[in-house]
Amino acid sequence: MTKELERAGIVVSMISALPAIPLSLGAHRIIRGVRVEHLCGDPNLSEDRDWEVMYGIATTALKAMEQEAVEPTIFQPDETKAAEVA
Repeated sequence: MTKELERAGIVVSMISALPAIPLSLGAHRIIRGVRVEHLCGDPNLSEDRDWEVMYGIATTALKAMEQEAVEPTIFQPDETKAAEVA
């Protein structure tokens, strides 16, 4: 689906805990998620640390959409702390 959206001119980034799958399908911007059941966070972490992980993944996805990608690229999430953002 991401390839079709890209073909239509809509920039897309895909978050996946298993980046090999969207990589093999040709998705252009792949952001590494945490786990299959919790893509954008980890319930085993403290609430603050979980928020930092979620924020890092979302920020990475937005930054990835700003970059030109003509071939599949895997982006590692930023680990930006909440205190640095405020």
